[in-house]
Amino acid sequence: MTTTSNLSLNQPAYNSTAWDVPLNANETILDNQFSATTTIALTNSNVTLTGPNTTGTGQTQAMRFRFTGAISANITVYIPSGISGSWIVTNSTTGAYTVTMASAGGGTTIATSQGDTIFIYSDGTNVAAADSGLLDSLTSLSLSGTLSVTGASTFNGASTFNAKSTFNGSSSSLATVLKNAAEPATISATAATGTINFDILTQSILYYTTNASGNFTINVRGNGSNTFNSITSTGQVITLVFLNTNGSTAYYGSAFQIDSAAITPKWQGNVVPSGGNANSIDVYTYTILKTGSAAYTVLASQTQFV
Repeated sequence: MTTTSNLSLNQPAYNSTAWDVPLNANETILDNQFSATTTIALTNSNVTLTGPNTTGTGQTQAMRFRFTGAISANITVYIPSGISGSWIVTNSTTGAYTVTMASAGGGTTIATSQGDTIFIYSDGTNVAAADSGLLDSLTSLSLSGTLSVTGASTFNGASTFNAKSTFNGSSSSLATVLKNAAEPATISATAATGTINFDILTQSILYYTTNASGNFTINVRGNGSNTFNSITSTGQVITLVFLNTNGSTAYYGSAFQIDSAAITPKWQGNVVPSGGNANSIDVYTYTILKTGSAAYTVLASQTQFV
């Protein structure tokens, strides 16, 4: 009796009368291939999966690999050389390290992110994502929640990001290349006066179109429920713009706050505004660099437009 190379399915010899044992074993092997999960606890060492056998207990004869454990090093899990097939891989490990799928025969490999489930294929030498061409055929994509991309990202069509999106780029490429971009502005028939809450989770440009009725304070925050400090990280920079409309009586932004705490900006040309410009739109631009927890350097300017 011979066996197949990838699943070790039994092939009884011609005219053999002993069919029941190999036939039952084949059914076990096929059942595992279409439904079984092999759970492997990882620690800090590379692992080579056990190959197929005639009883169906080889780890590669399962449909799914599930990796567990608190790993303390980067780990490579090897499929035996020459074994072809496709598998679902779930990375349930913890620890700040990676798990990489590879073939013991060498060739390409694929990393699995913690908490993710991927579909892989091996041709006996190379391991790759079995669904790697899936995204190439998408004409539109809608995501909710947080998006994190490692590597260069190029957007040639319309792309809208309503939730947090992070593009990390690489050591040799820009994080994001934009053919063109538009950012939303909030236009409000409001007269500037008192404290104006600038919610950066809503907009980066705020335009008051009614003539100001008094000097005003810009207070930057996330929104009514989130502070600016809580939604930004040290080393991040945000630029925001406030457009104030003045009539014959000119008013101006006399103070600046972040999360209701007073901040003294550094003004362009060391010219601190002491008033506004009559019958004009005064544009206030603030670039906020977060230097620590609730610590900021703010670069500001006031520009008149008539």
